[in-house]
Amino acid sequence: MSKVAQQELKWVLAWAVVIVLLASVPYIWGLWVTPPGYTFLGLTHNIDDGAVYLSWMRQAADGRFFAGNLFTKDSHPARQFNVLFLAMGWLAAITRLPLIVVFHLFRVVLGIALILCIWRFSKLFLDDARERLLLVPLVGLSAGIGWLIPGAKMPTGSVDVWQPEAITFLSIYLNPLFLAGLLLMVGAFYWLELARRDGSTKYAAYAGLHLLVLGNVHTYDALTVACVWTAYLIVLHLRFPICDFRFTVRTIGLSALAAVIAAPSLAYQYWVYAIDPIFRARANTPIASPPIWSFFEGYGLVLAGAIAGAVMLLWKVESGKWKAKLLLVVWGIVGFAVPYLPIAQQRKLVMGLHIPLCILCAYALSRLIGRLPVSVQRAVVMAVLTVAAGANAQFLGSDMGLLACGETAPFYAPYMNGSELRAMRYLRERATDADSILAPPSFALFTPALAGTRVCYGHWSETPHYARRRSYWTSLGLPWVGPEYWLGVVRASGATYYVSEDRSFDPRSEIKSHFAKRFEDGDVRIYRVRPD
Repeated sequence: MSKVAQQELKWVLAWAVVIVLLASVPYIWGLWVTPPGYTFLGLTHNIDDGAVYLSWMRQAADGRFFAGNLFTKDSHPARQFNVLFLAMGWLAAITRLPLIVVFHLFRVVLGIALILCIWRFSKLFLDDARERLLLVPLVGLSAGIGWLIPGAKMPTGSVDVWQPEAITFLSIYLNPLFLAGLLLMVGAFYWLELARRDGSTKYAAYAGLHLLVLGNVHTYDALTVACVWTAYLIVLHLRFPICDFRFTVRTIGLSALAAVIAAPSLAYQYWVYAIDPIFRARANTPIASPPIWSFFEGYGLVLAGAIAGAVMLLWKVESGKWKAKLLLVVWGIVGFAVPYLPIAQQRKLVMGLHIPLCILCAYALSRLIGRLPVSVQRAVVMAVLTVAAGANAQFLGSDMGLLACGETAPFYAPYMNGSELRAMRYLRERATDADSILAPPSFALFTPALAGTRVCYGHWSETPHYARRRSYWTSLGLPWVGPEYWLGVVRASGATYYVSEDRSFDPRSEIKSHFAKRFEDGDVRIYRVRPD
């Protein structure tokens, strides 16, 4: 590696570390503001989804290969596995580190790896090192203009203020699952493009292996890759139909090889979908995409720069120059279309779109300011980054403000007191796979991860009929509910353990014979529900 290349790598690595550190500030803040006697749970904005991921890690750490849905008491054929969470759970078991520590270790490492991977991928398209150096902070820090739009929020506002998977920085902030999916997507495109250029079977096999793992880790992203790559091949053939006909046929063959290698994981996911009604119900939870302008606003200046970059490419007359960057243009266009495919969880398909937009934007911005004085260039770049990073700063600031008040965006507490954690340890030691827990919402959400046992309700999409099953709990605190009805609700929930953190939720005196108190610490009491 030349000295110049080494300097570029050091620059990229330094920026990757800075980006990940900035994305970690809310967690450091959460530790700092946690009141005495409480323990920060280590999750912020997506605390509910994070609890699900920790439950999968918990099962892997306990030696289970297949992860069951612990957020429901309903029986189901647990045949789902995810190699990412298996690796995370196994590492926790080997090192004896807390699950949340391993979660953040993966988030940090995968976040740095993603920035390096995007930079390496961009070398296929950006010949000038200055363009690549501009790309790194742009892709790592930018978002859209949602912070400039009053009242922008889900489900129709600018996506950069509420949909983390749409933005690279927010993915680094929140979720190793998103990062693994992005890494595998970029890796698949990288090897597919090399296979197209070189006609290499080896590269096609590498792409297939990336897609094989992607189909298991984050299946939706495999659909995005398939749509983008298919459109790319069609556009290539239409743009260069004669001189490259043989080359196109060979590329189709190599792409088919990658698809064949990837097929087993996709087929397995479909099989699980077919046999497991709980998994199927979760996959069919409607998550519709917002109006298209919500995505346009969510990418803001980056989208404007990407359009400028695409227009510049259209003026290229040399076929080689044009073809070298065509994949970015196709990904940028198709990436806006796939979130509107007729599937239940539409908006998840936007993941990854930020990357080609940033590469095109860096390409355009570098050329637009390239002849300006260096000081002016730096001022322009700083201005663009400041505006483009505003939504991310607002996102983190909002979460940090909630943490300071002991709250999170999904309305769950970000920490637990000692009594709650000791109650979790009791359940972990005593509850079995046949048991299910009826508990307050925040306690129930984390029971699968911390105690490793099932709950009657816990998560809005993991628990079938969540609203009805959560109502089992809320109805128990109503003062006009009679004892017999109260007991009937507990029986209907199917709970074998009942957890109370409020005296108004304790079993009524008339029906206490149906409950055996097994644990009491502070405000937390655990009752064993006696069978009829």
